[in-house]
Amino acid sequence: MAAPSPDSAASPERGRVFEIRGFRFRLWPLLLAAAAMQACLVPARELARWIFRGGGPAWAPHVGLFVFLAIVLQALSGLAAIGVMRWLLPRADSHLRWPPERSRVGLALALGVAMGLIMLAADYWPDLVRGRAPEASYSLEPSIAGGWLLAMITTGLAEETIFRGFLVGMLAALLPGRVRVGRFEISMAGVLVALLFGLAHYESFLVDPLSQAIAQQLYAFAWGLVYVWLMERSRSLLAPIVAHGVGNFVEVASVMLLTAASR
Repeated sequence: MAAPSPDSAASPERGRVFEIRGFRFRLWPLLLAAAAMQACLVPARELARWIFRGGGPAWAPHVGLFVFLAIVLQALSGLAAIGVMRWLLPRADSHLRWPPERSRVGLALALGVAMGLIMLAADYWPDLVRGRAPEASYSLEPSIAGGWLLAMITTGLAEETIFRGFLVGMLAALLPGRVRVGRFEISMAGVLVALLFGLAHYESFLVDPLSQAIAQQLYAFAWGLVYVWLMERSRSLLAPIVAHGVGNFVEVASVMLLTAASR
């Protein structure tokens, strides 16, 4: 009798809609990742705040430039963290490379546009339903608006370096395992970091309406899953960086365009 082929042997597992493979939960790597996340984000942001305040009143309207400065400093902290990770945990893969095969940049651009429009609807649906321009504090003065748009398009440089490159790389080595829902499959580390990515946006509960803050948590988690899928499919950080930046850019640019159209 002929031996079963690998495809036929795997068919029962392939028939499952949801599956977790090779994962054993341990708390300490997750606590380490949460602490490392804060160590990358907070000092860089506070240094950017200190530098920005040193600019005096002339800088005050240019909040977008403060955000851009924080992004640059956080990207540098993420790169430094990846360097330490490569030294202490050589088996960890940061995906900090040019795509070796398909870049998935075209898909990332399309996903980024879709993400931006979804975030626009989730964040400003009460105004949009009423046919009003979103109530947001973005100035339309060219230099100020340009600073915001520059910050938005570069957001992925920091957040993808830290969250996907560093944190997913570290947790994938310390907490290996895969999760699959239908044909969508990523590392369990990617799911855990997507949760951390949502929690990193906790400040929305302090400054935004509750419905908007909850929406931001939900889509931040969902986008975190998409970003790690893009990273694993392309074996590079390039595609998630593009999708992340385009999504944020599309939302803020759409708000500005709607505001300008209503005047």
